[in-house]
Amino acid sequence: MTAPVPPPVQSPSSPPTGSPEQVEVSPAPPDGPLADVLGQLVGELDLLRRKLDEQGAMVRRNQLALTELAESVGKLVVSQRTRERRFTLNSFVAYLLFTVLLGGGFFMLYQSRAGELVAARDRAESDRAIASERATALAAQVEAREQAAHTAHAYWQLLRDGKRSEAIAQYADVQGAELTPTEREIFAEGEKKARAEMVDAGFLAGLDAFRAGKLADAASELRRALAYEEEGTRAAQMRYYLGVSLVKGGKPGDAEDGTKQLELALAGRIDKAGVVDARYWLAVGLEALGRLDEARAEYDRFATAQPQHPLSVGARRKSAALARTARPRN
Repeated sequence: MTAPVPPPVQSPSSPPTGSPEQVEVSPAPPDGPLADVLGQLVGELDLLRRKLDEQGAMVRRNQLALTELAESVGKLVVSQRTRERRFTLNSFVAYLLFTVLLGGGFFMLYQSRAGELVAARDRAESDRAIASERATALAAQVEAREQAAHTAHAYWQLLRDGKRSEAIAQYADVQGAELTPTEREIFAEGEKKARAEMVDAGFLAGLDAFRAGKLADAASELRRALAYEEEGTRAAQMRYYLGVSLVKGGKPGDAEDGTKQLELALAGRIDKAGVVDARYWLAVGLEALGRLDEARAEYDRFATAQPQHPLSVGARRKSAALARTARPRN
């Protein structure tokens, strides 16, 4: 059974059906395997047509590229020829300049030869003057070194013989001499050791005198030790014993100095080093100076900070007595 034939398709530009003009009717497409073969051929022809179009477009692009390449090569050739002409001109100019400069250089060399000889003579005279000045300076250095060696030997004898006070006193003069780095280091260590020994000797002698109740001797030894070490923890300890010796000595004028030494000891945090009664003796010195309000405050601070100390009871009593003295009478 054959399939029904579809009605003819009218073209958009063809007149409508029923017009007096002749209507062209396209033949009906074949049926069956022939239609498949025709469809396949039409597809392949269409694909071949597209490939041909692409090939044609590629050929046109290649032609355009070749044209541009030819134009570029032409421009490059023109540029290269221009560059060659410029290079030739530059080479000529360079050769000309080189010839002029070479001739001028030989001429200047000829002219300056005599000037160089004169300059060499002047330099020789200048070098001779410099050498003479250098020799004079070296002679002065040698003399200064010999003097420094004599000074260093004399200072070394002081250190060797244990003359510590003289060594400490002359150390500043030795530092100004022309010493070697080794000598400077040795003398610095020697002066430091001598100073420490003087401090140790004075501190121990003052401490022994303080414990023996010889307060004047203790004050003298401690002052001598403090002259060699005025700062640090050990200086604060020496100021504490010196201040207590002066405050307890009771001599006129010693209370003020003793109070000052105790204040310096507290500023050096002597109370943090285990010496807890420094503030008590400071209060005693302030009381002796008549600075009663300050003395009372220091008594109270000591008694509050050290309630178990044997002197805290006396501090409270003194504070109370000062409070009664300061209380106005009716």
